[in-house]
Amino acid sequence: MTQTIDPAKLKEAAEHLEWVLKQYPDSEDVQSLLRALKPLLDEAKAGRVLQPVDRRDIPGAYNFADGRYVDFTDPDVDDAYVGFSIEMRGGLTEQEKRINARMDAMRKAKTEEPRS
Repeated sequence: MTQTIDPAKLKEAAEHLEWVLKQYPDSEDVQSLLRALKPLLDEAKAGRVLQPVDRRDIPGAYNFADGRYVDFTDPDVDDAYVGFSIEMRGGLTEQEKRINARMDAMRKAKTEEPRS
């Protein structure tokens, strides 16, 4: 199934990510990410992103792998970026949904295990 953009969800994710990034005005790393994403955030908020975007075309993804934003959790930069990235790609694929469901089931099973 081909992924499609949901303009309302994308706008909400873009606004949320922008808000989160603005909560760290003293972090050059976070503000640099905001500057890199700003054109895409503006396009998303304006409803001008009509086709899914490849994750490699969303600025900043490589910075998350090196843990650059690990200290920025209240509000959480990583969660906001992932939410925006998912919406820019047209939402989760069916495979990603299945993987998430399996992981959720494993987490639930782990928390329900009797403790000895």
